[in-house]
Amino acid sequence: MSDRPYKKYQGGKAEPNEEFGASIAAPAAEPERRGAIELPAAGTPPPIVPPRFRLRSGPGWRPRRRQPRSLKFWVIAIAVIVVLLLGAWLALGLLAVRSSISQANDRLDPRARAALSPSGSILSDPTAILVMGVDEHANSDTLQVVRFDPQQQLVATLAIPRDLRVAVPGYGDTKINAAYAGGGAALAIQTVSAYTGLQIDHVVVIDFNGLVGLVDAVGGITIDNPHNIRSIFDATLVKFPAGTITLNGTEALAYSRVRKNILNPSDSDVSRGQRQQAVIQALRSKLLSPGGILRLRSVAGSMNGAFATDLTFGQLFQLAYVDQRASRRLRCNLGGTPAPMDGQDMLIPDGAGNRRVLGEFLGNQAVQPAASRSMFAAQCRTT
Repeated sequence: MSDRPYKKYQGGKAEPNEEFGASIAAPAAEPERRGAIELPAAGTPPPIVPPRFRLRSGPGWRPRRRQPRSLKFWVIAIAVIVVLLLGAWLALGLLAVRSSISQANDRLDPRARAALSPSGSILSDPTAILVMGVDEHANSDTLQVVRFDPQQQLVATLAIPRDLRVAVPGYGDTKINAAYAGGGAALAIQTVSAYTGLQIDHVVVIDFNGLVGLVDAVGGITIDNPHNIRSIFDATLVKFPAGTITLNGTEALAYSRVRKNILNPSDSDVSRGQRQQAVIQALRSKLLSPGGILRLRSVAGSMNGAFATDLTFGQLFQLAYVDQRASRRLRCNLGGTPAPMDGQDMLIPDGAGNRRVLGEFLGNQAVQPAASRSMFAAQCRTT
């Protein structure tokens, strides 16, 4: 053991070690103080100072004025707001209509759905729809077949007089409206298809009371009435002048259902079918108009319980598209000779005339004048 004394070290700059030939770093100097303030050590980065927001002031400084918005800016802004509001309103209306149509699908008798023929694409193949108007006594006073043919760009409506004498399965030869009264929509579909030879793809059953609400929901309809009409409907005298007339829901129902015209004794069930076609066409046009589209929510409300159909929401829009593209429109009616049978007024079918009209209705032959001037004559008219 060496008796070499230990070396005493003191703070400060390190001296070279004679034994190891190295130097030891001196401890950091104590922070410099200026009174009560302790200054940062040398080499320390400066502190981050948050920005200060100050109002500009001083001699010669003036606040900057904001430039007013241009007229173009406000026009664009208002237009965008209006478009957004209309889009939202339209979306709500479409949702309401879709809900009403879904309920109408649920109301259709499953037997009627089974009686329909398999249909192809509405956008490419002809589509025939049987439209029936039913009163509170379950009588089908309105029988119309509406056919959409996208290939020929043709939309045709065929009115079938309710008194037309045809073979009704299970009931023999009787009025065609007995089919609905006896077997509902399913039997009516079978009877119409068997007599006309038409393939019925879809069906719409309309409650007459629902028609009143639907016409009122679209703000009324406008039609061209060819003759003055005065008649008794529901124990009330109704008058419809010749020319362009506007009808509310109650008036539209009376116009489409009156059978006897005091001013024209030759007015018949056939002419009533023609008036019904005018109401259907006017209502269809109003629904597809900008005003009708804006009233979609009201229309949806009026449709609750007013009709039953197998047509879906999407199929109705496809029909509307085909309808808008149509370049030709026909209004046709079957005809015959009135005669009393079994204590009832019936219409004995005009076989040759009805076959000709069905060919015109399908677009297979040109429209020809009626074979006679009778109000019961079978004919087609271009509209």
